[in-house]
Amino acid sequence: MNTQAHGAQPVWPAADFSRVPYEVFTDPRIYRLEMERLFRGPVWNYLAMECEIPQWGDYVTNWVGDTQVIVSRSRDGSIHAVENSCAHRGARLADKVRGNARRHVCPYHLWTYSLSGDLASVPFEKGHKGKGGMPPCFDKKDHGLRKLRIATHGGLVFGTYSDDTEPLPAYLGPHSLTQIDRLLMQRTPKVIGYLRQKIAGNWKLYNENVRDPYHASLLHLFQVSFGIQTPAMKGGIKLDKDGKNTWNHSILSDDDAQGLRDLDRDYAGSGKLMPDLQMHDPAMLEVPLDLQDGYKTTLLSMFPSLVVAQVDNTYAIRHLRPKGPDAVELHITYLGFEGDTDEDLHNRLLQVNLIGPAGYISMEDGEALRLVQLGLKTRHGEHSVLEMGGTGELHDTDYLSQEISIRGFWTHYHQLMGFEPAATEKV
Repeated sequence: MNTQAHGAQPVWPAADFSRVPYEVFTDPRIYRLEMERLFRGPVWNYLAMECEIPQWGDYVTNWVGDTQVIVSRSRDGSIHAVENSCAHRGARLADKVRGNARRHVCPYHLWTYSLSGDLASVPFEKGHKGKGGMPPCFDKKDHGLRKLRIATHGGLVFGTYSDDTEPLPAYLGPHSLTQIDRLLMQRTPKVIGYLRQKIAGNWKLYNENVRDPYHASLLHLFQVSFGIQTPAMKGGIKLDKDGKNTWNHSILSDDDAQGLRDLDRDYAGSGKLMPDLQMHDPAMLEVPLDLQDGYKTTLLSMFPSLVVAQVDNTYAIRHLRPKGPDAVELHITYLGFEGDTDEDLHNRLLQVNLIGPAGYISMEDGEALRLVQLGLKTRHGEHSVLEMGGTGELHDTDYLSQEISIRGFWTHYHQLMGFEPAATEKV
């Protein structure tokens, strides 16, 4: 598909992607191209956690872009993902979020499929008493469900439509692999709950947000004042080879208290830093880190729609489900671990209050993205500015106030979308 033929060709003013045209957040033609070139392109899409489908026939439904899929486990333990739409007339097959079924049966004409998506039976295929039925050339092999190729790592299930997608380990990169191993493979994860948050903003705005530790210390008064993450902390970002996947992390150290006091000048007049502020009940902040390795936050942002997050002792899978150019559903799967005590579970649920849609952080992020979407929708031909942390080549940092990882996202996005080359002149 030619973007120019559809008139969806935004102008990228800077080769280092320090400028992002606002049309990519609002134009429905670009949104349609994203569904085809990104989500159906050479990427690994997050589908489920293996622990959600432990038994033969267990399934969950999820979204790849705006296409719904069924993810299920077969009798031999293998995992399959197929589109949730009958090959006959397009009806939805599974109408529940999760369940158990040994086959997929369309409720309309009872076409029946194996869990791997092969068409197994068609009622009245040979007609009745020699009359009717499908034509002689009809072959069930030609009418299976549309399938995705599957790969797993650390209990995370991914799927891709493209035969050209590189192997999953190479796609994730060394930093994501190491952190998934750290977060999900030292212990056996289990689901302790789900939350959904509808955000009135484009799905890529959330990708910017989660790659943007610069905002975390400014938007979230709570986060800075109570020392969850501050610009004075040790930490930084590390990118994969494409710039598409980011590991954003902060680390506790003995210097944090003094560092917080030294931020007075940076926050002067902002009203955002109140080091003397105290909580009436600070219990949620007094839970010791259970991994005991000093990592206060770990945010693994994996292109195009997955975030594996640790904030204190809250472990979560955040998945983006685009709902048109100006809306996205953030689906959060909260994790505990086999062997957790009742106190462990209590503490995890307590700290969910930091993150979820009714919590301190996600509520503010959702509102900020709504305001961005409102503010940019009429600014045709204009662009955002991403220069914090420096311009030019992408690189890792050992500091948190930066927007380099956002530019990494856009670099890969631009390449997969097949847009005209970005301008090379200095803006």
